[in-house]
Amino acid sequence: MVIESTGFSIFNLTDRFIELLLAPINYAEMLWIAVPLVLTLFLTEIYFSRYKQEELGWNSAYGNALVLLFVSVDIFRYLFNNNMLENMTTKLAIALAVTIMAIMLTFVNFLHILPEDLAYGLSSKLPINFLAYLALILVYSDIPADFQTFLASAGILVLFAAAIILFRKLIPISIEEIDY
Repeated sequence: MVIESTGFSIFNLTDRFIELLLAPINYAEMLWIAVPLVLTLFLTEIYFSRYKQEELGWNSAYGNALVLLFVSVDIFRYLFNNNMLENMTTKLAIALAVTIMAIMLTFVNFLHILPEDLAYGLSSKLPINFLAYLALILVYSDIPADFQTFLASAGILVLFAAAIILFRKLIPISIEEIDY
């Protein structure tokens, strides 16, 4: 099935989806930062699944924004080590965009500028770690930052969110929470 207006097929989109999922395996250098991102995402989800009464606070939102800042530092390290800082490329633009976003979120959370619900939504583990993961893939790999990648990454985000929802249902709540 070909979508005429965009010029790509569902098969190509599926290939890009798989390419994005397998990027950390195919570009093993990114594993050093991608594995901790995914691991902390799932460990945090286990925690909040077990302790359902607890919510993200300003300190957690601030910490999550700092994680994005640390990832942007790693991205710049990669670009520097591979002599990719001299010319304005898509990879450098991604690095700059992630860094600016990380700095803005860090200040927003530090100063409590936005309403709590909005700040906590923007700075929760899933959007922060997903953005960091996608930026890592686009910088470390040869996958183009195009519309097809955008659609495939949106599919991965939906898949991650669904996995987290299912994961949360499987984790038993703590004994203390049962009394509530």
